[in-house]
Amino acid sequence: MTYFSFLFSRLTPNFCHNIRSNRLQEYIVTPIICFGEEPIEGSKHQLEILMNTIEQLDVSGSHREVGLNIGLHFAGAIHRLFDNYDFLQKQLLPFLNTTAGQRFFQSYLKLHRKYFPQYIAELEGLAEGSGRPFEEIFGVNLRGEFAGLIALARPTDGTIAADVQGCTDCLVLTPDAALIGHNEDGSPAGYGNMYVVRVAVDDCPTFTVLSYPGFLPGNAFGFNEFGILHSINHVAPRPIKVGLSRHFIARALLDARTLDDAIRVITMPDRASGFNYNIGSLSERQVVSVEVSPEGHHVQAVQGYYTHTNHYLELKKQKQEITLSSRKRLERSLTLCRSTPPNDVGHVLALLGDQTDRDYPIYRDAKLPDDNATLCSALYDLDRRELRIYWGNPVREPEKCMQIAM
Repeated sequence: MTYFSFLFSRLTPNFCHNIRSNRLQEYIVTPIICFGEEPIEGSKHQLEILMNTIEQLDVSGSHREVGLNIGLHFAGAIHRLFDNYDFLQKQLLPFLNTTAGQRFFQSYLKLHRKYFPQYIAELEGLAEGSGRPFEEIFGVNLRGEFAGLIALARPTDGTIAADVQGCTDCLVLTPDAALIGHNEDGSPAGYGNMYVVRVAVDDCPTFTVLSYPGFLPGNAFGFNEFGILHSINHVAPRPIKVGLSRHFIARALLDARTLDDAIRVITMPDRASGFNYNIGSLSERQVVSVEVSPEGHHVQAVQGYYTHTNHYLELKKQKQEITLSSRKRLERSLTLCRSTPPNDVGHVLALLGDQTDRDYPIYRDAKLPDDNATLCSALYDLDRRELRIYWGNPVREPEKCMQIAM
């Protein structure tokens, strides 16, 4: 028996149990705010944003049925995102048409069919329901790995860069507050296309996540019925190898019952790349920030405050790509925290909405030289057992908010 077989034979039965589906609306404790948005100024993607409500869906069934129903319901959003996603259209698909690209694609697919067949079934359902080719669906779910491979394959091409370098987090654990604040940053093509989905897969924990169209749940932020919650920051370790994709590992995180289970999942061996996972446990009232790379990991237990952007802070020997935006956002976050150590919701929201540095703000607006956008902000309040999602700057537009009970 391989280590992978041992790991999943031990973990999967412990993570899954019979549940009954409840309506997502039972978890919404305030109405979803309806609002309109203008196209993002300075963005290459001058998309028309049709914002009437925050899209939401409650699905249940087998892994394939869940993927199929999400694909059917959000087919329009999947097509809009994929058609306007520069990384997919200009980098990933051309790479997959090369001999090297196909070799990597088939290697990754074979590996994930072996160790994560249930999530491959979800992606096959997504492809069928949405009408997009499975190659595209599987490829974008390995965007972090393929971005690294593309960068290595074309190191002298200045137009090739790693995929989205996004997200800022502020974690707080004091006697008065237990909070995780998160800015979900990404390509402006994702703006207005994300949705909230509550999923009850047969014999597995129910979870609620914010998700990108065409992607496995878990690679933004969400929580499950056992009170394990998380947010994710992109990091860019080098080199990338053939192994288990960070998006598939993030999906597996949604089945964790305890904080130890969650850490065990995200640090499983033979990882292809890595993420920075920020994880909280309602029952244990703990908050940790975990850096994961292909070769190592570091668990940072939070006492007081901790802030993270898009490069490794604790894995100091890990080779990586670091953007100027990530450095600047971290510097500004630390300045704010050191000036007034965050100890309540207001402090965390002020940090997430900060735009003092107009070139490289924490709350990003897709204006050059930083062409990423903050698509939404999230605030977990562990003591109140509440998740807030802000669809505007949480400082200037706090009314653009939905609250979900955890």
